[in-house]
Amino acid sequence: MLFVATAGLLTACSSDDDNTIGGDVQAPAETPRLITVEVSEQPFDDTQGKARQTRADATTTETLSSFSMHGVYESQSTDYTVSKSGDTWTVDPNSWPGGTDNNGETPFYAHTHGTFNLNSGTPYVRFMIQENASDQYDLLVAQNSATYNNSKGTGNVSLRFKHACAAVAFNVQITNTLSGKLTNGTLTVNSIVLRNVYNDGKYYFGSGWQDVNYEKVNGQEKKANYTLSNSNITVGTGLQALSSNDIFIIPQERIANGTNDMYLEIKYSGKTEPAIIPLDVDWQAGYKYTIDIKLGTSLINV
Repeated sequence: MLFVATAGLLTACSSDDDNTIGGDVQAPAETPRLITVEVSEQPFDDTQGKARQTRADATTTETLSSFSMHGVYESQSTDYTVSKSGDTWTVDPNSWPGGTDNNGETPFYAHTHGTFNLNSGTPYVRFMIQENASDQYDLLVAQNSATYNNSKGTGNVSLRFKHACAAVAFNVQITNTLSGKLTNGTLTVNSIVLRNVYNDGKYYFGSGWQDVNYEKVNGQEKKANYTLSNSNITVGTGLQALSSNDIFIIPQERIANGTNDMYLEIKYSGKTEPAIIPLDVDWQAGYKYTIDIKLGTSLINV
């Protein structure tokens, strides 16, 4: 999809009286060097080929309404806000980094959320995932270099966004053996929570994620917990999707290690002690994963 950011051109003014000596004669205003933005997207790659809705909708080029862009010239970043109204994109400010002094190749970096840091030429976006579903965001990132075209009067920046997070969905079911031991063959699950999720990291445009860990508040780790289902659900032997649908997670590799690392906590009717399922995962950027939770007699006390 091609969207063009436009801006008005300033025209030169001069005095009406050529014979006036010492009069007010205005110098011609410099024509601004404009930016054209071209946007495309690399969609999520579903590891299991299942189309799923997301808890906070995955951003696409159709739903993308704004993003931040940074053009770097002589170790300085010019920060832009790119926003869409209808089919028109507007770049603010609409001027080429470095102005007329910049005729070389210029790197551009773009992202939908997070905080940009030029970091002495090794730029990154620091991004933190929120536990609240309404505050969760899909992080898209893009980078490219462009050169100003004097003959066309614009510099074209082509950006292909990709998803920097992983999207994870959960299903739940009980085993046939457990079903045979339960009244009506079903289990009432009160809540399912994904605990101890890394929620803070830096996405480096040149190399990907680094420093992924728990957010620190006043020097103390704040472990993220995601409620996947917080109301009673009746679980049978058939797979059923949890109400959370997909959640966006900073890519991370975790080992099953009891409750010290990432685990699922399942509370169910009739028992005060929850079932615990430690997770061994390797969730990578740009992929959608589906986790099937199977509850059997080794986990559920009946």
